[in-house]
Amino acid sequence: MSMPSFPKNGADMTREEALTMIIACIAMEELALSHILNAGGEHLQFVLGALPGMSSQDVLAVHKSIAALVESVTHNQLLLKNKLDHILEFVPRPSEPSQPAFPVQPPDPSQPAFPSQPPSPPPPSQTPPYVPACPMQYPAPVPRPDPYRVLSCQKSSLRLTGQKILWNPDGRLPWRQRSRSGRDICWNGHAPEQIFLNPGKTYVVQYTLNVCAMSPAEGTGSILLRQSPCGAFADTQPLCLALGCLTHGPQTLHHVSVLHPCINSGCGVELSLVLNAKTPLCVERAEMDIVEL
Repeated sequence: MSMPSFPKNGADMTREEALTMIIACIAMEELALSHILNAGGEHLQFVLGALPGMSSQDVLAVHKSIAALVESVTHNQLLLKNKLDHILEFVPRPSEPSQPAFPVQPPDPSQPAFPSQPPSPPPPSQTPPYVPACPMQYPAPVPRPDPYRVLSCQKSSLRLTGQKILWNPDGRLPWRQRSRSGRDICWNGHAPEQIFLNPGKTYVVQYTLNVCAMSPAEGTGSILLRQSPCGAFADTQPLCLALGCLTHGPQTLHHVSVLHPCINSGCGVELSLVLNAKTPLCVERAEMDIVEL
């Protein structure tokens, strides 16, 4: 897909033109993501058509590839949504209508504003029957439209950061809260290793770790997103790592997972990051973002 073209005199654009161009670029990126998902769907349809002649390893490989594609597109979708929310804050509001609530009839110049003499009563033979007086009927006022306003995002999010610590095997990594919004994601300082989630929601979890091994180590290990009680969310793929590579110096690890709800038991779910390895790791830096979809 081609990139958007900017005018040569971009510095001469007005503020409204610049905002419109940024929103158009976001829309084009959304269109590109839809093409990527469409290509993944066609790939999956082709695989399902050729399923009888495929081995179990091939099916698992295709499943892993499609899952990675969906997670990557979801991550980019969150970035685009965040960008659009910030841009809409600067969109100007439309001016309110200047017309009155109901039309006003101009006075008739041929009729006097105040008659000098009251009208004479009709003759007795032409007296109309008595009709009770009724209040004057005015047309109902037309309600004015509400001024344009940008609705704030109601989704929950939580941003955590870690401190330098020795991460022991089967241990949970402690966190400190940086920012939080919404009610469906909570963190408590009395239990810094646990994040509390609403089991009926879908979340995107991404974390970045800068770790190294304290002593020469061999073999492999993994980092798990452990939930308690188990089964509230669909199982996610762990982050696998080679322990031998971590002995040469700090390495940066990044992982993104999507938590899909399976059952809604009504109680909160505890989420924690657990090290599954035979040797401890030294955590230099740790960050985690949890966003509700």
